[in-house]
Amino acid sequence: MVGIAAVTAATVSCSAGGGGTGERAVVSGGTLTLAVPVDLGSLDPHKSATNANAVASTLAYDTPLSLDSKNEPVPGVVTAWRNEPGSGAWVLTVRPGVTCSDGSPLDAKTVADNINYVANPENGSPFTGLAVQAGTTAVGDVAAGSVAVTSSSPAPFFIQNLSLLQLVCAPGLANRDLLTSGSSGSGAYVVSQNVPGDHVTFTLRKGYSWGPADHPGTDVEGIPETVVVKTVTDPTTTANLLLNGQLNAASVVGSEQKRLKGAGLFSAGPSNLNDELVFNQAAGNPGADVDVRRALVMALDLGQLSAVNSGGLGGPAAGLLPVPRICPGDVMTGSTPAHDTGQAKALLDRSGWAVGPDGVRAKGGARLTLSLLHLSNQPQTSASAEYIASRWKEVGVEVTLDQRPSDQVASGLLGGTVSWGAALIIINVSTPAALAPFFSGTTPPNGQNFAAIANDRYRSLSEQAVVKTGTEGCADWNAAEAALIGSADVTPLSMSPNLWWGKNATFAVNDATNTIVPTSMRLLAP
Repeated sequence: MVGIAAVTAATVSCSAGGGGTGERAVVSGGTLTLAVPVDLGSLDPHKSATNANAVASTLAYDTPLSLDSKNEPVPGVVTAWRNEPGSGAWVLTVRPGVTCSDGSPLDAKTVADNINYVANPENGSPFTGLAVQAGTTAVGDVAAGSVAVTSSSPAPFFIQNLSLLQLVCAPGLANRDLLTSGSSGSGAYVVSQNVPGDHVTFTLRKGYSWGPADHPGTDVEGIPETVVVKTVTDPTTTANLLLNGQLNAASVVGSEQKRLKGAGLFSAGPSNLNDELVFNQAAGNPGADVDVRRALVMALDLGQLSAVNSGGLGGPAAGLLPVPRICPGDVMTGSTPAHDTGQAKALLDRSGWAVGPDGVRAKGGARLTLSLLHLSNQPQTSASAEYIASRWKEVGVEVTLDQRPSDQVASGLLGGTVSWGAALIIINVSTPAALAPFFSGTTPPNGQNFAAIANDRYRSLSEQAVVKTGTEGCADWNAAEAALIGSADVTPLSMSPNLWWGKNATFAVNDATNTIVPTSMRLLAP
């Protein structure tokens, strides 16, 4: 999910890495303990958009469908879909026999009710515009097992975006207080204990059989009877707990991966985007001036910065979407402002920011000061922030580093409650249409355009692309993405392996969401 959102979903197609399992026997009836870097807070899957919450909610909730490693949709609770060409009308076929943890059916009406809830902006879900377009309406026909969906605005990746929609069962929809500290889903596990600030325990459901084709059910040897999702904020501590066997699974990035790999631990997962640099463009902020933004990106050697940002384990990003991109292509080359410290200084001079006697630029009596907001629980992010601050100081910028936990970064930016000038964030989505709410449109608290970006070329190209179905609009989507990067509205810093590591356990990981497939988990004998 991350600084802004780990907009993730339930899983079907997965990729598994290697190492550390051999031919060891599986152990049935045990407990698997996995770590997340922040407190989960509310467990309502429609209200929480951090990656930690996605990891936990995937245990208890199914999605209509999933994306495979090539971003192709794969059936889940919804087994088939069709639309009328050129229209926003879709018909979804719901799998029969899916039951909720209380024994009630997850039927077509329940699927429709989930779509309608998230589509209503008044409900304040961060998945509005991501999983489902605002204003979308759905009607479920229980007898026919189908859902008729009509989008009020173009939704080119409607089917792919449904992979982000966690399906809450009818009791939870009727009483959302049940979801705050418990669960009401049709997933493989159910919440059995919640100790805020420490851990949440999930208990296995017997008879679950509608999971992904390669791991469909829970009636198998070695699957954990309980899963404990434990909050561990420090990555070094996380690595230590993995190595000594107190944790069975954790997502660890950066230099700690070297220790885990050297110890022969099992690993699985994709390569994902790391941090992205954005500027606050609201009126009165230095970042509202495109020349200032471009100058500050020019002051950075993105080759060096990508090495710092990936902990030396990755390389430069190809754009704002994970690889393999649903719209193939490199949108960075030829778009990113080239590293040139001299030109950066000239652009700042041209913008009226003159160097003062103490080396800090000023304009109209105001000093060129930026607060750089970033995550506090990722060493490579902190190192990147320090690198950026040092380079910006060279061109006359006074930088204050503001470190916060990921949940505070996300809620602060999306809620419009934090003061900032620049930020290192992660927006982890699979389709270019899902990026649009973050980089255009209404600002918080009524929208998700947290940086107040108003890029006319991005808006125009997005409007051209959004009326085309799926990948038919890829040329326009890629050009729109390049427009954002060219104006320094957002600059992705790096991409690197974003691996889950296992000790005395194996599992598969969904490439598109970087969450563990619940039915794939197996405990191994020490």
